[in-house]
Amino acid sequence: MTESYVCPHCGRVEDRSYRVRFVIFTCPDCGENGRFLNESLVDRLDEVPEAERPERWSEMPLDERLRYAVEEGLLDVTFSGPM
Repeated sequence: MTESYVCPHCGRVEDRSYRVRFVIFTCPDCGENGRFLNESLVDRLDEVPEAERPERWSEMPLDERLRYAVEEGLLDVTFSGPM
């Protein structure tokens, strides 16, 4: 079984044989180092209401969007619960 992880900068998808919330490495496509988010978390970002998103939401890397949503209480992501 593999899990898919998405580059926060360019959207490249990498598959890995483990399941964690994110992995940190340099993207072979865009060359940026960052937190590749588990695809399930990327899907959950769509749950953030548009009215609650900051103006530059679409310009923010995925990992920054996730951090913003969690810090603002817009998305509940616990370490012990489901992704």
